[in-house]
Amino acid sequence: MSLRLLLRLLAFPMVACAGQVIWMWNFDPTDLLSSAIWIPVLAYCWFCIGGLSHEVVHDNLDLGKRAGALIARVIGVLLWIPYSVYREVHMRHHAYLNTPLDWEMWPYTDPQASLRFRRVFVWFDILLAWIITPCIWGRICFSKSSPVAPEVRREMKMEYLVMAIIWVTMITTCVCVHVNGIFVFRPDMLIFAIPPLLATVGNGFRKIMDHVGTASFDPLHGTRTIVGKSWLTRLLSFFNFDLAIHGPHHRYPKLDHSRLRGRMEEIEAERSSETFPVFPSFWSAFVDTMKTIIRNPGVGVNAGCAADLSHLPLDKQAAAR
Repeated sequence: MSLRLLLRLLAFPMVACAGQVIWMWNFDPTDLLSSAIWIPVLAYCWFCIGGLSHEVVHDNLDLGKRAGALIARVIGVLLWIPYSVYREVHMRHHAYLNTPLDWEMWPYTDPQASLRFRRVFVWFDILLAWIITPCIWGRICFSKSSPVAPEVRREMKMEYLVMAIIWVTMITTCVCVHVNGIFVFRPDMLIFAIPPLLATVGNGFRKIMDHVGTASFDPLHGTRTIVGKSWLTRLLSFFNFDLAIHGPHHRYPKLDHSRLRGRMEEIEAERSSETFPVFPSFWSAFVDTMKTIIRNPGVGVNAGCAADLSHLPLDKQAAAR
């Protein structure tokens, strides 16, 4: 692993954790100026940890399987998404992009989900991402139509059990500390929870911005790709492992993130007769996404795709419902 990648790998978890402690230890929650500085900085750092988890699951960081799995499991506890759940859902997201078998994009991929339901659900998905996202991903463990083998589901349930024990222990400890007067929690201290919550909302919306509204099952046409023109767009994309260059990532999931931009430019030159959903900034992609959310928050079949799906094992999933 290069020193450059190692520093970026460690930077955001360290800044997020250390910065959170420094902010909470040295500043009063009523200090609005410090909060206005710390909240966006820490929210972005926590947001980038989601990108780190994504790269670990793809095994793109040359960490070794054990070290990578350990990091992903720790992050999974924080996000309420066990490593094995993330792995299985995201693997199918790449294999069955925008089809009804894409569990990560439920209910936007589900032809049984009505337009009215999707229009309502998408706002819960965005604003309550810290609750809704774990529920969406957890379906692959608890749903009767889960395509995962029984032994893998047992692994998932064990991880959920460990995660529950850790969270119950932390919450119980906090309650005991408060009740015994060791440290008294005040309602205004909830401001310290805003950065990780905003990061969760950001990662939830990033998923929607990547895909919702795209009809194609082809990775280059079924994703929004952001190839930044400004230094700010490029910088923000760079620190999140260039996941915003999403089409090439789906087409070449093992390609080093530093090469995704160049590959997209090569594809556009090679296939000049085609128009790809490539955006020059996060803002332009955001505007396009918001239009889609209001009009029709769906992907694939729900976005108007009429491609043949007879090769997919949809009958097995339907039979298990």
